[in-house]
Amino acid sequence: MDESTPRKSSHSTALLIGILLTGLAVAGHRFLPERRLALESTKDLANAFLMQSGDGAPADIQWIDQSRFHFACQFPKATVDQGCSFGYQLHSAKVDQGTDLSRFHTLNIGIRYTGKARYLRVAIRTFDPRFSRLEDLNSPKYNFVNIPSRDLARPVAINLSEFWVPEWWIAQYDLPRSQSQPDLSNATIFSIDLRGDLAETHHDIQIDRIEFVGDWISAEYWYLGILCLWMILATTYGISQWLRMRRKHREQRRKIHDLESEKEKYRQLSTLDALTNVLNRHGIERFVETLQATRSAASVIVIDIDHFKRVNDQRGHYGGDRVLRKMGEILRTHTRNGDGLGRWGGEEFVLVCPGASLEKAAELAEKLRQRIMQANFIPDDPLPITASFGVAASHADQNFEDAFRQADEALYLAKSRGRNCVVAAADDQMHKMTGARKSTWALVSGRFKLHK
Repeated sequence: MDESTPRKSSHSTALLIGILLTGLAVAGHRFLPERRLALESTKDLANAFLMQSGDGAPADIQWIDQSRFHFACQFPKATVDQGCSFGYQLHSAKVDQGTDLSRFHTLNIGIRYTGKARYLRVAIRTFDPRFSRLEDLNSPKYNFVNIPSRDLARPVAINLSEFWVPEWWIAQYDLPRSQSQPDLSNATIFSIDLRGDLAETHHDIQIDRIEFVGDWISAEYWYLGILCLWMILATTYGISQWLRMRRKHREQRRKIHDLESEKEKYRQLSTLDALTNVLNRHGIERFVETLQATRSAASVIVIDIDHFKRVNDQRGHYGGDRVLRKMGEILRTHTRNGDGLGRWGGEEFVLVCPGASLEKAAELAEKLRQRIMQANFIPDDPLPITASFGVAASHADQNFEDAFRQADEALYLAKSRGRNCVVAAADDQMHKMTGARKSTWALVSGRFKLHK
């Protein structure tokens, strides 16, 4: 089974659970606890008062039970535009610092009223430093709503959006339209006034309940919070998936790199001679194929250790391996990085020098011959070692097989002339020999022949 299948299943389950929880959260907003503010006489610093509004003869306004907000009003006959008011202070120490009622949406009022007033006016004064002044008690914004007295038979719920600002008050303070809207953000005074025909009538008012109700979190913010949570979760999931894919991509790249490294390692192992740490015969053949593909000219040097069988007979195969290992080290040290150096088989080595002329290759072979002759192959049991060299050059119109054959024939001549020498096969069939038989020339006519 694909390992991604369980992951997809878990993601689907998590998404389904998230959708269900979101539905419950949307429906559950109505069940959240509400913010409540009750105006009560028992509250610390509670300050309730009675006053007469309007002009005219003084009215008889008195508390019956102040602790229960129970009071009565009696007006004389000639009552014109007068009112009996109950007030509750919403500020504490500073008159200009009130209570923020904009966080509430409903005002619940329970009033028992006896009298002939047509309606009660509920008002909230708001102090706004742009136009309100401490010395002017009427300057705080006047927000109000009228409640018909017939509606007081049962508790009344007033939506705070029903409050409005009277035109006469706006005109009195010459407010611009931008400042004329109802505002309950810094309420300082809450009041209830009797309005209507109040003359020669006894008015008994008992306020049982004044309570503002609101949400700790509004529905708009609640739904916005759910949306933001989904966005955060989606972003987090997207980032985690991106990081996972990036990590997976890096792991794949690392695996590919490891595979390529492993491939290169095995390729090198397949083309390297384990004993001498130079190319093996297959490696040399691949090197030559690369040169042939680019039609590059090169020189070929064939190297053979002299009397190697005698080394094995006298020092054993372990000694022979030490000689071969040392031979590979000498040849690697004194050849170019771009040359192809390999063990052709047994005690025979091949050196392919791209771009080198026959003369340069012969000089290199002579240098290598001298290095080999001077080297101490077995320090704990010195053994003189020499090598014979055959050198040939290939050209664009000549394949490497011919060059190898010529170099091999030159090596044969070098061995036949006493070994420990270099023989180079030239295009004009003149073969120069250096080493043991210096200044000796060989003329080729079919097979090698000596000419002194």
